Amino acid sequence: MDYSLGKAYKLCSVKRIDRLFSEGKRLKAYPITVMFQETEEEMEHSFQVIFSVPKKRMKHAHDRNDVKRCFREILRLNKATLENHLIKCNKKINFALIYQLNERIPYVELEQKLLGAITKLISEIKDEK
Repeated sequence: MDYSLGKAYKLCSVKRIDRLFSEGKRLKAYPITVMFQETEEEMEHSFQVIFSVPKKRMKHAHDRNDVKRCFREILRLNKATLENHLIKCNKKINFALIYQLNERIPYVELEQKLLGAITKLISEIKDEK
């Protein structure tokens, strides 16, 4: 299994991001909100993701950057479950991970919460069939 999370996994298109936040579905897995949208557009991988930590929640940039860095690392190590499910269902999605707490939480706790959010996302995609 390839454990990289390169540029092809990053959601960079402004049009896709706007469409995701205007038309996408919201899934709450406290302290993470997941916005996701199924897409038919041509992509190299089965998903593209964007990470967000609002400045309103965390005032210091180094705190926001640390949380996003942790998000990327956790997703990089655990992307196989999501990717395998999407390939099996023959679907492609764009999604955003939005952090909703005012302070940083330990990496282990953040990992548990993010894995729970990914599990909820997978079950939500299953229900759409």
